[in-house]
Amino acid sequence: MEDAMLTSLPVELIYKIFSLLDWRTILVCREVCRFFRSIAEGDRAQYEIELAVSGMMDGPPSPFTTSDRLALLKERNAAWESLRWVESQDIPMMQGHVWELYGGVFAQSSTPDVLHFRQLPSKYRNIEEKRWGVALDIHVRDFTMDPAQDLLVLIEQPKSLLDPNATSTRGIRIHLRSLTTGDRHRLAPQSAILVHDLDARNIRVTYTLQVCGNLLGILFTHPGDADPELTIWDWTTGKVTLTCFSSEIATFAFLSSRFLLVGSVFDPEASNAQARLYVFDITQPSGEKFGLVANYFCAFLWPEFDFWTSPLTFSIRSDPSPAWQPNPEAQLPFSTATGDRLFIITVSLVYNGRITSYDMFVSADTLLSHIKALPTEVRSHDIKWDEWGPTGTRLMRSLSLPHPWVCYVFGTKFVSLAEPTHTSPQTLEIRDFNQLAMKRDARVEGGISHHVRDTTVIRNVFANEIHTSLPYRVIKRTLPPRPLPELLFTAVMCSEDNLILVDSSHRHLRILTF
Repeated sequence: MEDAMLTSLPVELIYKIFSLLDWRTILVCREVCRFFRSIAEGDRAQYEIELAVSGMMDGPPSPFTTSDRLALLKERNAAWESLRWVESQDIPMMQGHVWELYGGVFAQSSTPDVLHFRQLPSKYRNIEEKRWGVALDIHVRDFTMDPAQDLLVLIEQPKSLLDPNATSTRGIRIHLRSLTTGDRHRLAPQSAILVHDLDARNIRVTYTLQVCGNLLGILFTHPGDADPELTIWDWTTGKVTLTCFSSEIATFAFLSSRFLLVGSVFDPEASNAQARLYVFDITQPSGEKFGLVANYFCAFLWPEFDFWTSPLTFSIRSDPSPAWQPNPEAQLPFSTATGDRLFIITVSLVYNGRITSYDMFVSADTLLSHIKALPTEVRSHDIKWDEWGPTGTRLMRSLSLPHPWVCYVFGTKFVSLAEPTHTSPQTLEIRDFNQLAMKRDARVEGGISHHVRDTTVIRNVFANEIHTSLPYRVIKRTLPPRPLPELLFTAVMCSEDNLILVDSSHRHLRILTF
């Protein structure tokens, strides 16, 4: 009787109801009756399912119809699942020393005061290539950007580094500019400059910058002289949200708009080193500086390292940020959803006199699910390795040693490049941790894809044998013969619609477009 009442509604109203359902409910409704099945197998419902399985979200209203979007999304997925790019373009690496890849824009410097930007193209999302340059009134030491917010964050080269006779401590000046013009950003505070007190005479200071919506995070590292310092600002107001300092801080990333992930692998008080991922609640601002262990919400513990293992470096990579939104003016048919993102946590270490590195793969959902399970009043709670690691992560030896071209992850994909041998050419490899896509088993003709569901076992480096089993699928493609024999790509980077092959020796880049 209830079914009859529902199906007696006007067809237009039933279609409207279905358009508001999530993909899981659509799959359930498909089993109710033939009429519902016919609706569930229509373009609107199929598009919702395809978006979910692909880890994508729908774009704003545009001339693209639902049928258009569904067709483009299926074509895009098939291209990525077989690594069949539609265009290859070679460009030179400029003479500057800073670069960035974010939000589908690749930027590099030609001189300390000139940045060049390239909006990377996409066939399936109808993005045209666009190039522009910005001449600045400062020398840039480092920078980051957020194209969706037209935001360019510049760290000015400290004047004390330019003047060898300078002796005073100066503030590090952080400029908030427009990505398209280089002028003051319209949402920045009046001066459009943030000033951070630091010993600017230290030429070895390095910076790690990340933007997450209205939040800007910078890790200041000056090895051997002072403790690393991590500061989070609301860049639209200029107010500091969090400042943390400790010799143990090695890396950071935004886990969500509320939680900050801070990596540490150096514990001077422990006989065996143990990496930790500290979680801070950045919705509780503090104007006071505090140590790493003073005010954390919880921490994810790694297994202890072997006594003879000496950690060297520790890094966290994830892209895009949890607050990333594409520019609505672009009217893209669809974009990567920010929900299920992959974190790659890399530790390099010395074991038995040799330097090696290991990559841990874990999804944001895994970490957030453990955090949400904690009582709201909890503080400084340690989540042991056995509670989150064995089934929620995949820990493997790195395919190569860490390199500066670190944009090797986007969404749930990790991209790497296998070195050629006498018998095999260079091979491009993607490890995709999209669990829904694995369940659907999205093999396509011409692709080389297989699923990995067995357990990875590490029998050295750590104090005890380590087992991890997060499933993933592998997609490989042999690179075409090199037009110039001397060209040898040593790294690869990944964005939403492109792969970028890097030949550092010959300062050469190859952009592969999907």
